Amino acid sequence: MTSKLSATVRMYRLNELGDCFLISFAVGSTRSRMLIDCGSFRNSGASIARLKEIVQHISTECGGNPLDVVVGTHQHNDHLSGFVHCEAEFKKIGVEEVWLSWLDDPKDRMAQGIGEAHKNLMRALFDASTRLAGSAVGSKGMRSLEVLDDMLGFYGAKGNAPPELPANAVKILTGLGRKDPVYLRPGRVLEMPGLPPGSVRIHVLGPPRDSELLYRKDPRTGESYDHALTRAGLSAIKWLDAAASHKGAMSREEEQYPFSESVKHRGAAGRSAALRKMVRRYKDPAQAWRTIDDDWLEQGEALALYLDSFTNNSSVVLAIELVASEKVLLFAADAQTGNWVSWSDVKWATPGVSTGDLLARTVLYKVGHHGSHNATLVAALEKMTHPDLMALVPVHKKDPNITKDRGWKMPARNLLKKLRERTSNRVLQMDDAPAKDCDPKVEPAKGAWKRCGIKPKVTPLFAELEISGEIAAGAREL
Repeated sequence: MTSKLSATVRMYRLNELGDCFLISFAVGSTRSRMLIDCGSFRNSGASIARLKEIVQHISTECGGNPLDVVVGTHQHNDHLSGFVHCEAEFKKIGVEEVWLSWLDDPKDRMAQGIGEAHKNLMRALFDASTRLAGSAVGSKGMRSLEVLDDMLGFYGAKGNAPPELPANAVKILTGLGRKDPVYLRPGRVLEMPGLPPGSVRIHVLGPPRDSELLYRKDPRTGESYDHALTRAGLSAIKWLDAAASHKGAMSREEEQYPFSESVKHRGAAGRSAALRKMVRRYKDPAQAWRTIDDDWLEQGEALALYLDSFTNNSSVVLAIELVASEKVLLFAADAQTGNWVSWSDVKWATPGVSTGDLLARTVLYKVGHHGSHNATLVAALEKMTHPDLMALVPVHKKDPNITKDRGWKMPARNLLKKLRERTSNRVLQMDDAPAKDCDPKVEPAKGAWKRCGIKPKVTPLFAELEISGEIAAGAREL
């Protein structure tokens, strides 16, 4: 087996929130390519045009050869929308193998039970959001509906269009490869197709099959695979009933309540002087911040965040090992806490593999969940001790979800600070807006990149790192 190997990692710049990474491996004259996700948050004309530009560039890079592997990490719009909008282009390029999560496996009974509950919850939240659109709600209600609509945006919901885009992307992916799809479970170790055996190995860290970690809730036994998700679904249905009532419709169940809308007094007739005084005080605009009329809408916000956290925790996580040099590239997709925690208990199919060792040998970390505060487990990051560690953050500071009032904090300030410390300022962002002291053209980042033998390439379309897999003379043993 030759030790002369390189991995070129290209982070495409989507001009908004999204993930699209092309990894090109070279062993002598042999080439093999892996695409991890292809999607952006919005479905605007500009979004689709950018995705098509990127896919065309990938086609040119392939030079008439198919992609060896395409990985769809999880069912969020900002990771998979490109496979819908550019389906014809991907078919033209060709794909040998498609790798998906075990949660997408139609033959996995646990996955199908979870998927059905997940779909029901998402649909109930969408229906409630649609019913409430244009309703007269207060500032607290508007905030909750804004969060709900933001979260549904991850599933491609737009206007009256139901949230089905990521699910459609998975359907496309399952038929895109020339071989049958591969559904990944934690602990599996695969060889990179198209390369000499033993050149590049891919270790699957997540998503977990432990329900407590997958949902970050206490597990229960019974007919449901996850009662936390079932409870969330039931809560969403009740919330949908409340939304219907808010628009003037009344569910049959709510009609039985003694204080339902149909039996409430209207006007001042029959009210006592004390009650009229209380109502006037309650409706005083100066006291609006005290009212509770719209507090029930906060349940929708909580359910939407629950749905989002579950989907992120279902992310496929890969540790890609350049065997000869023992270097590891860690791609964590949008994994959140439960996914990360599960890695320490992974039972590896290949003897000698350990999660701690893979983390210690990590030289490239694709930062999870766009650098948000609810990803990148502290204990795991502290195990990434390789002196050449570098990080790629797929975040664009001009994304409307970030720039708006009370926008998303991506990347999270303290996480970014810690990444700078652990990488010696070798941090690149998708938006070409380097964090403090991380500009690769000036010190101290320039010297840090030079010490690890890598010269970043940044163009208007992508940021690129070429990582050598050769064992240098006198290399430090890990």
